[in-house]
Amino acid sequence: MKINDFFEQHQIDLKDKRLLVAASAGPDSMALLDMLVNLQKQLSFTVFAAHFDHQLRADSSYEVEVLQNYCAQKKICLFNGKWDKHDQPQTGIEAAAREARYHFLTNVAHSERMNYLLTAHHGDDLLENILLKFIRSGNPEEMNSLQDIGSMHGVVLLRPLLAYSKQELLEYDQEREIDYVIDSTNTEDETVRNRLRHHVVPLLKEENPNLISNALRFSEKMSQLTDLADEQLNSMRTVEPFLGAWRIKTDNLKDLSTEEKNIFWQKIIWQKYHRRVNENLGNFEVIDYQGYSYLVENKPQKIVQPFSIELNQQFEFNGAYYLLTTDRQADLKEIGSFWLERDAHFTAGSLVPASKLLLKNGQRVKAKKKFAEKAIPFALRSCCISIYAENEPVFVEKCYQKQDFITDGKHYFLYIY
Repeated sequence: MKINDFFEQHQIDLKDKRLLVAASAGPDSMALLDMLVNLQKQLSFTVFAAHFDHQLRADSSYEVEVLQNYCAQKKICLFNGKWDKHDQPQTGIEAAAREARYHFLTNVAHSERMNYLLTAHHGDDLLENILLKFIRSGNPEEMNSLQDIGSMHGVVLLRPLLAYSKQELLEYDQEREIDYVIDSTNTEDETVRNRLRHHVVPLLKEENPNLISNALRFSEKMSQLTDLADEQLNSMRTVEPFLGAWRIKTDNLKDLSTEEKNIFWQKIIWQKYHRRVNENLGNFEVIDYQGYSYLVENKPQKIVQPFSIELNQQFEFNGAYYLLTTDRQADLKEIGSFWLERDAHFTAGSLVPASKLLLKNGQRVKAKKKFAEKAIPFALRSCCISIYAENEPVFVEKCYQKQDFITDGKHYFLYIY
């Protein structure tokens, strides 16, 4: 078993690279970790391990112990994380656990400047995944969701063991006397995956011992076909980020049928949010407004009541950080500016509903008219940061800023980090 074949096949140069292994202490990840440890001297890269304890089983602490012992022996840096029990939902726990684990892993990869994140998914995982997708959706795109090279939250994700079976990895560990932990829940028949693993896959392997190779070939061909389809569908159709959503000019989609548009948005949801959805688009909706099509997440509109801010001090709005100042900031992105005659008490928040904005001619206009002029749909209007001076709106993101130029006044700039 030569893991180096994977890197040579994909022309991945590992010299001086930092590789983070998602390690569960199971036989698969322990085999992957050991293979890389044995290869790192030859190819001059550095191996790190990261373990996330979901705290869903009483014996989960034993996994940490096994990993700590192995990593100490091999002089590998190990990052440990835990899932706070307060964050664990009552339903959908499997999906939530996966999301929490990958959030931890990608955070470590970013903070520690890792070049690659590697998981120990193997050929049996791939086969089970294909069968599950046939059962649950039959969506061709989902059949190749376990790709050998992918990305997750901006981190390059490698799965170098897809050509190998679970049995081969077990034999690798046993021959080298590597300790590992067997997840007790894997022996139960409560989940569809486990029932497939225990009862269906063995029968299929009896029919064809090369089933793992066929599953890998199927996945690779599906990747090629869907990549070609993506290229055709996305040609000249680039979405842009807009107030926490994504949008595209409606004219760019006019040559697509209703079904093709739906497929287009499903692909965008997968690319931007890493969520698989069916033709109903899950928790998303598409809003056509003023010449644009917006992909918006369905959630209650959050109106942020105006709060006091200080000049030259960072403040937060809707998860982003801003700075209001009279000094130019070359290293920050300016999102707007305005003039005032004198110093004022500033507040920031969403625009108060039914607000009227002062025009240069002294008249006032309803804010909803300005939003409409700038093609901002109702669902996104509360996401526009607004700055008030003495309770008077002087700036509304993307649609309004106080229009007076005051010779002896002060020029204020709003920046986002």
